[in-house]
Amino acid sequence: MSLEAAPEAPSGASPADTSAGATDDWGDGAKVRRAWSPRGFPAGLVALLAAGVAGTALYIGVTARIDRAPRWSRDLLERAQTHEWRDNWTIVAGLTAAVLGLWLIVLAATPGRRSLLRLRSPGDAMTVYMTRRTAASFLRHTALASSGVLDARVRMGRRKAVLRVDYHFRDPDDLHDELIERLEERANALTLARVPRVDLRLQPVSGR
Repeated sequence: MSLEAAPEAPSGASPADTSAGATDDWGDGAKVRRAWSPRGFPAGLVALLAAGVAGTALYIGVTARIDRAPRWSRDLLERAQTHEWRDNWTIVAGLTAAVLGLWLIVLAATPGRRSLLRLRSPGDAMTVYMTRRTAASFLRHTALASSGVLDARVRMGRRKAVLRVDYHFRDPDDLHDELIERLEERANALTLARVPRVDLRLQPVSGR
């Protein structure tokens, strides 16, 4: 689990208003927000590239102003003015820059941290998260506790938990009803902000 500070309630709000807001945020899971990643590496990469390009342009401009531009910068400017920009390496460089730009836009518009599931907040100044692996482990152990269950695999999502259960020597309908009841009870006990729907798939195993 991880803890993060949450925004404080607006000044002047009554306890009743705060409670009502909490009910709206956590009641049906419609307004649950994911944890945002700090994006340290992409931000540092962009800053480094921007600093490199800006520094190079400034150096060329200053040296050209005082008529002391190095040979490589004069060659670069001459090539930029006379080149037709139809070479393969130019196309590849342009496509690479476009893909990198789209990647940065996606990173800026998406929260990231897909491995974290938000829990119901225990206080106004605290936000609590549980990893998907932890939640999946709770559901898996709950399924394995039922008689006849040999193995269980869980794929945990934000809205749905898919369980594939191998079983033997049990009536599938009885086992399904038993597991659904136990798994839904466990899913509610996890205190997730958005309680996942349980999708149970039984697979009989013979000879074991």
